[in-house]
Amino acid sequence: MLSAAWVVAVTVGLQSSPSTTSTSTTSTTSTTQAIEEQPITRLGQNLAHDLKALGSPSSAIILGLGVAATGALHPSDDDVAAWVAQQGGSLTYTPIGGLIGNEWLQGGAAVGTYVIGRLQDSPTIAHIGSDLIRAQLLNGVLTLGLKVATDRDRPDGGERSFPSGHTSATFASAAVLDSHFGWKVGIPAYAVAGFVGWTRIRDNQHWLTDVVFGSTIGIVAGKAVTQGHHIAGFTVAPSVTPRSAAIYFIRN
Repeated sequence: MLSAAWVVAVTVGLQSSPSTTSTSTTSTTSTTQAIEEQPITRLGQNLAHDLKALGSPSSAIILGLGVAATGALHPSDDDVAAWVAQQGGSLTYTPIGGLIGNEWLQGGAAVGTYVIGRLQDSPTIAHIGSDLIRAQLLNGVLTLGLKVATDRDRPDGGERSFPSGHTSATFASAAVLDSHFGWKVGIPAYAVAGFVGWTRIRDNQHWLTDVVFGSTIGIVAGKAVTQGHHIAGFTVAPSVTPRSAAIYFIRN
C-alpha cells in the first residue's frame, strides 16, 4: 500500500516523461544521472556524496531554522503530552499515520518507484525513484544517529524518541517531490508528512519537538539529495518565421 505522496509521485512522473523531441539540457542531464546513479548498487558512493551535500548553505539554513524552532518549542513538550494524555487513547485514523510513515514502507515505495521507471524505460520516474532511495538512506543514517546519541525516552516510556523517524522519512520524500515538481506536488506531499507527524504526537509516541526536528532532518535530507536534480518544468522556446511568431512551452 502506497501513501498519497507516492501515488502523486508516480502519477505525475508518468505524465511528465521527457519528450523525445526535446533538446533541453536539463532533460539530457537528468537521463544521464538516472542511468549513472545506480541507487541500488552504488549505495555507499551515493551516501558519501550526499553527506557532503549537507554542508551547503541551504542545508545550513534549514537546519538552523529547525534547531531554533525545536529550542523554542521544547518548553511545550510536557504541556502537549499532558493534553494528549487527557484525550485518552488513539483515534481511529491515527494508525494510518503510523503506516504511511513506516520507514520500511517509505523505503520500499522508493525502490518501487525506481523499478517502475526502469521497467517502463522512463528516465524521469527512474530518476525520481533514485532520489527517493538516496533521501531515505541519508535520512535513515541521520535519524538513527541522533536517536542513538540522544537516547531520549518517549512520552509512553519507550526509548529512542528523538527525532521522530516516521516524520523524518515522510518529510524526506516530500522534499524530493517538492524539489522535482514544485509547490503543486510539494504542498500535498508536505501535508501528508505533517499528518504523519501529528499522528505520532496524538498516539503518544513522540514529543512535539521530536516531530519538529524530525521534519527538519527529513527536509534537509531530501533537499541535499536533489541539489541540481530538478527535472520537471518547462523550456521556453521562441520561434519566428517570415509570417508568424510564437512561443513554445516544452515540458521537460
